[in-house]
Amino acid sequence: MKKSELLRAMLRDIPRLEMSLLPTPLHRLNNMSARLAADVYCKRDDLTAFAFGGNKTRKLDYLIMDALVTGHDSLITFGAVQSNWCRMTATAGRVNGMDVFLVLSGEKPGKETANLLLDRLAGADISFTESSERDEIIREVNEKILELEHRHRKPYYMPVGGSVARGSLGYTGAMAEILEFTEDKGVDFGEIILASGSAGTQAGLVAGQAISGWQGRISGMAVSRNRVEQEQKVFEIAKDTLDLIGCEYDEEKIRSLVHVDDNYLGEGYRKITPACTAAIEDFVSYEGIFLDEVYSGKAAAGLIDYAGRGELQGKGAVLFIHTGGNVQLFE
Repeated sequence: MKKSELLRAMLRDIPRLEMSLLPTPLHRLNNMSARLAADVYCKRDDLTAFAFGGNKTRKLDYLIMDALVTGHDSLITFGAVQSNWCRMTATAGRVNGMDVFLVLSGEKPGKETANLLLDRLAGADISFTESSERDEIIREVNEKILELEHRHRKPYYMPVGGSVARGSLGYTGAMAEILEFTEDKGVDFGEIILASGSAGTQAGLVAGQAISGWQGRISGMAVSRNRVEQEQKVFEIAKDTLDLIGCEYDEEKIRSLVHVDDNYLGEGYRKITPACTAAIEDFVSYEGIFLDEVYSGKAAAGLIDYAGRGELQGKGAVLFIHTGGNVQLFE
């Protein structure tokens, strides 16, 4: 059995929606390859075709199906004021007949733009908290859940980014798409590079690697926390994902598959770096592809630096996953 078929078989009986238009395009970046003297490909998960695209639709396909199957009538989650995750949750809930309640951290802006504007257009019920402390935000979310339950509602809670085992299944499926490409086209990827934020995207890929036995390296470019914390978060979600699928594993083997690099984080989440700005300009100039300043731009900065330092030499082709987030450019 092909590796991609093995992954497909493991996921076959887990129900999901089909909001995402899959598989997403995967193509060679000819100009960037020449620029970097490397064999660079890009998987365009900015083109999942739902609510301006992005990696979150893959997660929501599984999570909202679970909410519907388990009898919930609404969704509740949280994120930053300009959260891609909240934008896609608001839209996905609306499409599936569920009310959506968002708790957004950050001061309410005088003018609603970009993702926040789209949250409103999708009809989300939005409340703001000026706290940036995760525990305080979750406390406010829990208060909102109790309020809704008191009103005889049945809210389905999802953590930021949908980064739990069920959500991460979306990227175990993405790993199957990547392997199908390698099997069909004969392109041998030695490295996969992507932004690693709430950790579920990287964790789903790691779970797919563990099941399939793919021999390359998945490098998550940290965009919100340091390497040690991020690797632990990816590790835990990857284990939970494998448990949900029903796959046996060795913990130390899984830990060895988790690679995070925090050298492109800069001063922290949503803090743009000069390397990020340069990477965004390069992708526009050479490929006509727009990246964002929070996620994909920092991941591309890592890709470009790796190529410049010779990190990619001798590893075959490298795959950059564009996880979306372009709406951020319109803040």
